[in-house]
Amino acid sequence: MTVDGAFLTKYIANHYLSWNVNSRLNLGLFESVVWANTNDRGFDINYLNPIIFYRAIEFETGQDAGNAIVGASAKYKWNDDFNMYAQFVLDEFSLNDVTGGNKSWKNKFGLQLGAKYYNAFKIKDLMFQAEYNAVRPYTYSHNTIVLNYAHNNQPMAHLWGANFRELVIIGRYRYKRWLGEAKLIAGVRGFDVNEGGDDFNYGGDIFRDEVDRPFDTGVAIGQGIKTNTINASLQGGYVLNPASNLKVFANISYRNFNPDAETISIINNSTVSV
Repeated sequence: MTVDGAFLTKYIANHYLSWNVNSRLNLGLFESVVWANTNDRGFDINYLNPIIFYRAIEFETGQDAGNAIVGASAKYKWNDDFNMYAQFVLDEFSLNDVTGGNKSWKNKFGLQLGAKYYNAFKIKDLMFQAEYNAVRPYTYSHNTIVLNYAHNNQPMAHLWGANFRELVIIGRYRYKRWLGEAKLIAGVRGFDVNEGGDDFNYGGDIFRDEVDRPFDTGVAIGQGIKTNTINASLQGGYVLNPASNLKVFANISYRNFNPDAETISIINNSTVSV
């Protein structure tokens, strides 16, 4: 958010607790809070407390004093070549809305599930990675726009903001100095209409006010202009100098952006680049 062309000053504090349960399992807890420099508040030393939860401080100093986010992570090492990981982030917790089964807009969370397979199929230096990400509408946003989970007009979580789900598949192989990579990113996103009198916030743009939402219940990923996207690329190269990692490579990319409806800013587009 800007005033007179300048970004408003805001601050962030983060805590991360990591616990190696055993040689295979790692669990983590995460909490973060963003607050604005309202009334020259500056850096609030309350957030340096490593024990008390940020949400408790937020309610003590006023609901609009900060935007608190909590999360958890896990990683399990199946063996030396295969591991699985997961993350979960919760932006707002309202027990009645979460358990009500009506898909409330307050049910704001994101999750990540993934796995990595090294030396796949017993082939040295062959790696596969698969990852699924999903973030519900309005996650990372806030009624006070400056308190969104962003910095210098860039999201601090996923580049797509919110209101999306995606699947990422990556394969890499290296043989002596030869290397190759194949990548596929396929996803579904929901965009705002912003024309024809429909100026509602459907939850994908974290830089908009949540108050402009079209409804409070029945909120689902992909609402608004539902758009299917595909980004695929294939790359091959050769390392000229291993000491400096100097290499030559060639890359071909395919991008497809396919919305259910087109507007001035949302256009069906497909490109191939080399």
